[in-house]
Amino acid sequence: MSPPLSILHCDFRLSWAGGQNQLWLLAQGLRDRGHRQWIVTRPASEMARRARAAGFDVVEHPYRGEIDPRAYVSLRRAIAARRPEIVHAHDSHSLMPSAVAARLVRPRPAVIGHRRVDFPIRGHALSRWKYGRGPDRLIAISRRVRDVLLAEGVPAERIALIPSGIALETPPAPDGPALRARLDAPGGAPVVLTIATLADYKDHPTLVAAAAALRPRDPMTRWAVCGAGGLLDGIRDEVTRRGLAERLRYLGYVAGARGFLPEADVFCLSSRTEGLGTSVLDAMAAGVPVAATAGGGIPEMIEHEVTGLLAPVGDGAALAAAVDRLLDDPSLARRLAGAARERVRAFDAERMIDRTEALYRELAARRGLTPGSVDE
Repeated sequence: MSPPLSILHCDFRLSWAGGQNQLWLLAQGLRDRGHRQWIVTRPASEMARRARAAGFDVVEHPYRGEIDPRAYVSLRRAIAARRPEIVHAHDSHSLMPSAVAARLVRPRPAVIGHRRVDFPIRGHALSRWKYGRGPDRLIAISRRVRDVLLAEGVPAERIALIPSGIALETPPAPDGPALRARLDAPGGAPVVLTIATLADYKDHPTLVAAAAALRPRDPMTRWAVCGAGGLLDGIRDEVTRRGLAERLRYLGYVAGARGFLPEADVFCLSSRTEGLGTSVLDAMAAGVPVAATAGGGIPEMIEHEVTGLLAPVGDGAALAAAVDRLLDDPSLARRLAGAARERVRAFDAERMIDRTEALYRELAARRGLTPGSVDE
């Protein structure tokens, strides 16, 4: 067996979203394989709370922005004290401090960054250095993200394509009432579920438009959206304005929301752009048919008419029509869901962990950092 590695994970986001869940799956898998790990995060973050409860070594970090010198001094001290072979920055906020702080330590650990969105990189010089030359390798979670990085001038040899992964088993339902009870859904009413943060790129206005377009065709249908974000109040106002308050419920953040999937008849995602979209993978694994927009990396999971139905980005009427087809044609829904369940095996979290572990070993070897050598 290969000797264990020492890895310092960095994540400075306060809330919990897809990227934090990917770090969580990775850290748990690496712990099972015997690797030494630390998680550097902000004291009040959800990551800090969960990591402590799960017995991980948590390093509190006073992050107040990339221009705050304390971010660099504190992280340099954390790296120097622990001497990891790998420093892995899991969010955009931690990448610059990680890349700079690691360069101030000898021997220097290998630095890996994660790019989980397909937005263009900001054009200023610091941002180009941050993604282009800061890390030894930048992980792209989809071909779409990789292509955006290449178009922005990141050298191909610095990009590693490692798709996000999921645990293929569906977790138990969240605490509290069942989904249908939360929606006051009549008996036999179809339920459409969305799990997505309330961010601009998720394009919730198109989701609301789809619900409004579907209402005349099937007034019994109930829609549920699980997710948090600063747009919640505005979206709820739009739902009320359109007269959808009884049919479309924004439930806010629900811990373990993917446990609702067995209650859903259709999973729907309206993103304008998307690095990959692990909530779609969760639905595929749970056997729930998917209707989604063809934004970002979504077509890398959903092949139209094969593993789900796709609609043009921003087209609420077309998205409603896709949902309507799945509700109206149970045989189609079963066929697509069955094919999706087979397809999603390629996104098993174990594969993501295998590939990330292999990258760690490759970069540590390139820098001459054999496991344990940095402690000598």
